[in-house]
Amino acid sequence: MILKKYIVMTAIAAVSLFAAMACGDDDKEDTPGGDSGTEVTLKAPPYKDVAAVLNITKSNAYGIKQLRMMESGAYMITYESGSGARVTRAGGDPTYEFGQYTYSNGVFSFDNGMTISYTPSGQGCTVTIKWKNGTTIETTGTIDTSDAVTGGVMTDNLCSRPWTVEKLQVMAPVNEVKVGKVFTAPIDLHEIKVWYEDNYGKLKDQFNDNTIILGIYFDSKGLFSINYQNRDSDVGLWRWYEINKGDFVYSWNDKQKAISLFSGSASVSFQKSPEKCILTLKGLVNGTPLEFEFTMR
Repeated sequence: MILKKYIVMTAIAAVSLFAAMACGDDDKEDTPGGDSGTEVTLKAPPYKDVAAVLNITKSNAYGIKQLRMMESGAYMITYESGSGARVTRAGGDPTYEFGQYTYSNGVFSFDNGMTISYTPSGQGCTVTIKWKNGTTIETTGTIDTSDAVTGGVMTDNLCSRPWTVEKLQVMAPVNEVKVGKVFTAPIDLHEIKVWYEDNYGKLKDQFNDNTIILGIYFDSKGLFSINYQNRDSDVGLWRWYEINKGDFVYSWNDKQKAISLFSGSASVSFQKSPEKCILTLKGLVNGTPLEFEFTMR
């Protein structure tokens, strides 16, 4: 009875909170772009014309298996497991490293000190990698020429930047009422874990204090990644389901290491003033239906 009363009171408080939020000053400055978001065009992806995915085919690149330069100016390096990668910000199998790059005269300059250039050669390419300490190698690879995701304004919007999260609203239906909690940046997974376990029971995944969401990445080849401080990145695939409605589906490479522990459906919309993105992920967490609504800039 105490738990039931607590849930009902929480539901009432949540409804009041969300109603207040809907009328708050924050929303007055936003101009939604319609139900689908297709009417809003954000700043174009800065590196749309030079973005590339290089799959390394030679074993002389210190364990590097893939170099992914995204349209937004973010990069992802994929290393073989156990390769002794020089600098990584996420572990697991395989190991990923994320950061930002700039491009000039055929050279990608990574913020970890590496520079990358490549030249098409027959069916593949020759790749030159130079590290910050001056070590240079020449290796071989193939250029990913697939068009995994439908192009257009919605795709450009989603891939226009590495998104930082301003607000995360977690909701779950209880007695046909959505009960939830709002977290503001920095978003700490440990706080979300505590909220979940106070209401729904233990989580398999243990999030330590200061496990912060650093950013969310998309690229037009179909990569989807949520990056954290003090935790492995969640890397998976995404595809449009109904692009005109902003609906897409996604799946994680490793469901056991993903925050949500599910693959599911999502929706996205864009607001132009200021430029924001609302991303909603839906699915089951330990049998509990949850919605994660990210407000991103």
